[in-house]
Amino acid sequence: MTETAAPVHDSRPPPPDPAHPASAARSELRGTASIAVPLSLTNLGNIAINTTDVVMVGWLGAEALAAGMLGFITTFLMMLGGIGLMSSVPALAAQAHGSGNARAVRRTIRQGLWVAAAYSVPAIAFLYYGEPILVALGQDPEAAALAGGYLAWSAWAIPSVLGMMALRALLATLDRTNIVLWITCFGIVLNAAINYGLIFGNWGLPRLELVGAGIASAITAFTGLVIMGVYVALHPATRGYHVFRRFWRPDFSRFKAIVVIGTPAALNGFLEEGLFMASTLMVGWLGPLQLAGHTIALQCTSITYMITAGIAQAGTVRVGLAAGRGDTGAIGRAGWTAMVLGLIFMTFAAFVFWFLPEPIARQFLDANDPDTPVVLAIAVSLIVVGAFFQLFDGAQVVGLGILRGLNDTRVPLLFAILGYWVLGAPLAYVLGFVLDLGAIGIWCGFIVGLGTVAILTMLRFNARDRLGLVTAVTS
Repeated sequence: MTETAAPVHDSRPPPPDPAHPASAARSELRGTASIAVPLSLTNLGNIAINTTDVVMVGWLGAEALAAGMLGFITTFLMMLGGIGLMSSVPALAAQAHGSGNARAVRRTIRQGLWVAAAYSVPAIAFLYYGEPILVALGQDPEAAALAGGYLAWSAWAIPSVLGMMALRALLATLDRTNIVLWITCFGIVLNAAINYGLIFGNWGLPRLELVGAGIASAITAFTGLVIMGVYVALHPATRGYHVFRRFWRPDFSRFKAIVVIGTPAALNGFLEEGLFMASTLMVGWLGPLQLAGHTIALQCTSITYMITAGIAQAGTVRVGLAAGRGDTGAIGRAGWTAMVLGLIFMTFAAFVFWFLPEPIARQFLDANDPDTPVVLAIAVSLIVVGAFFQLFDGAQVVGLGILRGLNDTRVPLLFAILGYWVLGAPLAYVLGFVLDLGAIGIWCGFIVGLGTVAILTMLRFNARDRLGLVTAVTS
């Protein structure tokens, strides 16, 4: 028996009138902003959850914090692969919705959930054996043992987080992202409450310390998945897609499309994260005070990055919607609107970093610590460099996002290899150590790497018709 498409209200935006380009531009700006704002705030909310974990584990002492950071980073790396893999789901769902194919939307989201489950199996197995893996990588056995307890539980957050990404793709396609923000806000409170109870043994609960933090992560993620699933199943705007109906029915062609398009994006994410891990290692060679200043500056840029990541996600959806309609003009408007929004925000962030580096850095430091003046000077200098860093980092993440809306991930992966590792990392080493510019030289090297990726992605999107990127999606 073949699966029939359910009757779904057509919520696709009407195509803009090409005779009124200003009106079309305003319409695109509103459409992109309505998706980008909740997603950007959601990304910031996810940082808040992670920050809560770091702060509360830090209350246990330096040893627990060191072990916790091992656990957090290891979990994040495994999560990163799944996030990259799932990044193709919003593009495919938007393209299907843009073409008016509700059945293809449903199958995309459903197979996205399948991919999330399939990736989670080896990811959970890897993290479950996190302790011996960390020991084999040369980490302190006691710290690895503490981190292993956290990893054994935090691993179970992965299927829930990736499942939410699949459902979020439907909500973003239908411009229903506000619920995602509310779920994230609830998750911040829930995670903090469970952490407070299980880490420290409050409210009559057992004191589990790092294990308690891992359990809190798993419970918070699963609760968010359940709430989002109920919303998708029952809300009038989404229930007509019957995402969970005949969930067991496979669609191997759609499953394969998600994996084929998403795998290069996952590798891209690993390369980018590896670049920043390399920067941390290199700065660490300069000494603990330089590393402390680097950490402050990197945390500041990470916060602003989350905003442009939300804009990039919105760009993926808007380009995908236009591609699904076969509207080549709208594809260009959607992509360049996202790029301009990203650059506007990053320009604002750059001015803040340029003019207020010292007040920003002081928020991370203890005024009574004798090392504070040295760390503050290092952090201030790197935040000023970060003002330029912002522009290139924002442009490259949005560039990758709008190309993803055209299912274009393989060539951008080559751009990432060239920019991050052929140019950025070696130049960072040369500037930092051969030319003895220290941490500033390392950051300047990475600016060149990110800038290369940004320029190449923009050039490729600009040449999308000549390269056949649009035809590959719309045909």
